[in-house]
Amino acid sequence: MTRMLLWGTANPEGMENEYKGIFLNKSDIKSMVRQVEEANRGAQKIPVHLEHKGVPVGHVVSAWEHSDTLQCVLELDESVFEGSIGSEFVRNGICNELSLGYSVDLQNSEKGMTAIKKTLKEISVVKKGARHHCQIHAVTGKGK
Repeated sequence: MTRMLLWGTANPEGMENEYKGIFLNKSDIKSMVRQVEEANRGAQKIPVHLEHKGVPVGHVVSAWEHSDTLQCVLELDESVFEGSIGSEFVRNGICNELSLGYSVDLQNSEKGMTAIKKTLKEISVVKKGARHHCQIHAVTGKGK
């Protein structure tokens, strides 16, 4: 299997833990790291997509928290067509940002809606992410 490894920031600095909205707080970032670790111990790894669409082009190899941000290493499978295209998008600087795909469980009360659990579904390589500073910092192989 031919592969490309990427290192990047998947989420900027988390909100304070008192924050209960849809963005990630510092505790949520730690939870996402644990979710990646648990997935990698099992058979169902966290997938990597292009622009949150289509078939997976790879998977999340590892994740860690650094200065309250979510860092990750992603592996793109260049032996499949979609992964090969994704790798070329990264090498040529077309897609140089990352974006998280996660679900949010909400709880409704008289105080309003509160996010109680966030589950990582995928990480996407994207042209332009929704959050600032979520960039690919390094790649294996040629280019960039």
